[in-house]
Amino acid sequence: MDNISFKSNIRMISPQEFSKIAGRIGGEKTVNYPWTIKQSVLADSAYTTGIFDCTVCGITDGQKVLLNHLCPSISDNFNFNKIIDFIKNNIDTTNQYLQGFILGSKSKSLTSSSKSELLFDRVINFMKEMKIPYSAFKGGTFTNNVAYSSLNDEWVISNNSINETLTKEVSKNPAEIFKIIFDDILVSELDEINM
Repeated sequence: MDNISFKSNIRMISPQEFSKIAGRIGGEKTVNYPWTIKQSVLADSAYTTGIFDCTVCGITDGQKVLLNHLCPSISDNFNFNKIIDFIKNNIDTTNQYLQGFILGSKSKSLTSSSKSELLFDRVINFMKEMKIPYSAFKGGTFTNNVAYSSLNDEWVISNNSINETLTKEVSKNPAEIFKIIFDDILVSELDEINM
C-alpha cells in the first residue's frame, strides 16, 4: 500500500488523450458491451467507453480497481443483491483504503430508460452502506468515457464536449468546468479534480 496517495486525482481530458491512455491500458482491461456485472474488470488499470444512461462504478484500493459498467435497459442489472455479492467476492469491502467513483445516469427526458436514475441511486446507496468514500458525477447530455490508473491513482473522464468547453471563455477552475458538463457533482475529500 506504499504507493497510495492521500488524494486520488480526477481529470477531464480530450478524446484524443483518452484514446492514448486506453491504448496503454490495453483492450483486455476494458469493460465492454453488454455492460452487465459479468463484464467487470479487476486490474491495476481499466477503462470503459460509451457511458450515456448507464452507471459506471469503480472501487479502488490504490493498487487495483474493480470497474463496472451497468446498463439500465438490462434487467439483470437490477438484481442488486447479485451485484453486491459480486463486488464483495472481488474486493475486501472492509479495506480502509477503498475509494469509490461513480459516473452516469440521465434524466427521463434524455433516455428511453426510466431506470437510469434508479440504477445510479442504488450504486450511491451501496457506497454509503459500505462506508466507502466516493466521488460522483451525474447526468449531463453527453456520452462519456472513463479510465483509472493505479500508477498515478488517477481517474480520467472524456467526452466530445471537452474540447469545446475548454476553448470557450469559461472559468478555468476545474470544478466550474465539471459543473458545466454534469448536472450534479460530489467530490470526496479524498479526491481532487484537475484539468
